[in-house]
Amino acid sequence: MRTHVMAETTVDVRDMLCAQALAVVARAAQPLHAGHTLKILANAEDVRHDLIVWAGARGYLVARDGHVLSLRK
Repeated sequence: MRTHVMAETTVDVRDMLCAQALAVVARAAQPLHAGHTLKILANAEDVRHDLIVWAGARGYLVARDGHVLSLRK
């Protein structure tokens, strides 16, 4: 019987510019495995938009709940 452990990591990119936020998220997302979630706290609409586009282009599933984005493999 296999047990799946759901892991979650949170990164805070509030008050960062797009390039800074993308660098932080890319570094945090690198070790994600199937079933793991990366929660991203972002308070700027342009940063959230860029992160959604970036994540979608790399095959992540993206969920948005207000200022929080969640990425999953």
